Amino acid sequence: MKKISLILAIIFLGQFLQSCYDDFDEMNVSPNNAEEVSPNYLLSYVISKTGMQFYGLMNEHTDIAGTLQYTQRGTEFNAANQNCYQWGKGSWNAYYDILRTNQLMYELGEKENNQFFMAASLIMKSFTFGLMVDLFGDCPYSEALQASTSVLFPKFDAQKDVYEGVLTDLKTASGLLEGLDSKLSVLPSSDLLYGGDRDQWIKFANSLRLRYCLRLHNKKEELSINTVSEFKDAASKVFGSNADNATLVLLGLSDENSAVGGPVRSSNKPYAFKPGKPLVDYLKERNDPRLQRWVNPVERKWDFNASEETTVNYTDIFGDTYQMTIFPTDDSSLDTSVYVGLPIGYDNLEFLGNYNRGDGIRDYPDERSAYISYLTPIYFENSNDFVNPSLITYAEVEFILAEAALLGDYGVSNVEDHYKNGIRASMDQYKILSEAQGFDFDAFYGQPTVSYSSSSITNKHELIMTQKWIALWLQAESWFDWRRTGYPDFEPAANPAFGPALPLRLAYPEPFADPQYVEKYEEAVSKLEKTGFVPSNQSNDHSYSKTWLLQGTGKPY
Repeated sequence: MKKISLILAIIFLGQFLQSCYDDFDEMNVSPNNAEEVSPNYLLSYVISKTGMQFYGLMNEHTDIAGTLQYTQRGTEFNAANQNCYQWGKGSWNAYYDILRTNQLMYELGEKENNQFFMAASLIMKSFTFGLMVDLFGDCPYSEALQASTSVLFPKFDAQKDVYEGVLTDLKTASGLLEGLDSKLSVLPSSDLLYGGDRDQWIKFANSLRLRYCLRLHNKKEELSINTVSEFKDAASKVFGSNADNATLVLLGLSDENSAVGGPVRSSNKPYAFKPGKPLVDYLKERNDPRLQRWVNPVERKWDFNASEETTVNYTDIFGDTYQMTIFPTDDSSLDTSVYVGLPIGYDNLEFLGNYNRGDGIRDYPDERSAYISYLTPIYFENSNDFVNPSLITYAEVEFILAEAALLGDYGVSNVEDHYKNGIRASMDQYKILSEAQGFDFDAFYGQPTVSYSSSSITNKHELIMTQKWIALWLQAESWFDWRRTGYPDFEPAANPAFGPALPLRLAYPEPFADPQYVEKYEEAVSKLEKTGFVPSNQSNDHSYSKTWLLQGTGKPY
C-alpha cells in the first residue's frame, strides 16, 4: 500500500509541476511560488528526501556500517575509509535543503490553518536536526533557514540547546495532532509514511521523544528540560507493533528511490561488501535465524571431516537453496562454518583477498572471494521490503523501554518483557517468525546467552545494548548508543587510522572563507574536546573529538 501511495504521489507531483509550467505564460507566476504549491506535495518531498538521506548515511556500503562491524569492504578500494575509520569531512548541505522545504510546509500549514502539516513539519524538523546534532555536535539551528531575512551566516547553537529544541518541538507536534480529528486534511497518497493516519504520527513523535530523552541520559542534570518527565509523558503514546514503523518504501525506479546495491545504482553487483565477522559469529553462536536473512552461505566451505571435494546444494531456514563446494582440510586456522564473516579493520588486499582461503585456488576477482560470505540477494535488488529505510522502529522502542526500566527513574518496569519484545519485534520485522522453517522463538530465547534471566549473564546492560545492535542492523542508532553506553564492547579495527578506538562524530563540512562564518565555525570547534586519538597537530574538528554530549561522561572511553 505504501508503494502504491508513493507511485501516485510521484505521478501527481509530476502532473502538478507540468501544469504549472504549461500555464506559466498565462499566469505570469513562478511555479515555485509558495502560494501555488500544496503542502501535500511538500510533505511527499520531505519524507522521501529525509528517508533517502538517512539511508545514504547508513546502509551496507557506508563508513558507519563498517564502524559498527555490520559490514566490511573486501577490497583495497576505500577499505581504509570503511574498515579502518579514515573518515573525511562530513556534509550537511542535503539536510538543510530538506529543512528549507520543510519550513515552507510549516508556513503553508500555518497559513491554511492546517495543523497536521504544522505538526508533521515539526516532527520531520526534529528528526533532521536531531540527526545532525548527533552527527556533528553544535550546528546552525535557531538562526538557520533565515537567508530571506539576511541571516546568511547563522550561529552554531550549543548541542544542548538543539536537543532541547528537538524535544520541545516533538511535544508540541504531539499536542497538535492529539487535538485533531482522526481524519486528517491531507491526501493519503502524499503521506509516504502513514497514509494520513493521525494516530501513527502521534506514535512517531512520541517514539522519537523516547529516543532523545535516553540519548541525554548521561547529561540530564545539565539540562533545563526534565527528560524523565518528558519520557514518562511520551511512553504511553509510542509504537506498539511493526505496523507503526516509520519506514519509507523504496520503489526501485531511479537513483532517488532505489536500494544502493541494485542494478539501478550499481552497474556491477557490489560483492566487495562483506558481513563483519563479529556480527556473523555472534549470530552463529546463538543459532539466530536473522543471520540467514542477511548473510549468504559461503560458496566454498572447508570441512575437517570431508575426504574429497564435493558440490552440494545447501538450503537455509527460509527454503532458499545455494550451491556450495565442500573442500577437505586439516588446517585448524580455517573457518569451517557455513557462514563466514570478514575480520574487522583491514585495508590490505593480500589479507582481504586471501582470508580463509588456505591452500585453495584464488581464481576470483579481488572482491569475489568464495571463502567468505556475501550478503544475501535482497541486497542486490533495486527494492526489497527488508531493505527499506526506517527512521525509527518498534524494535528500537522496545529496547529503549527495556534500558529505561533497567536504569530506573523513567517510570518503566518489566525490563525482561521489553527486552524480549524487542528481539521478537526485530525477528517479526524480517519475517523470521512467519517464514523461518522449524524455528522456535521460545527455545531460541531460552538459551543462556540470550535470556535476560540467565544467571550466566552478569552485565544486563551490555546484553540489552548488544541485542539492540543486532535488532538495529544497518541503523546509525547503534553508533549513537555505543557512544553513550560503551556497548556493545566493540573490538577496534586491526589497522585503525587514528588508534585502537572507534570514531565519535563527523567532522564539520569545509568552512566557507567568509570571515563571519569562519568565526562562528571556530567558536564551535573550540568547544570540542580532543581525545588521545586526535593527533596533536590536528584541529579539534576531528572524528575522535568529543562533543558536549560525551564530555565528562567517561563514555565510551
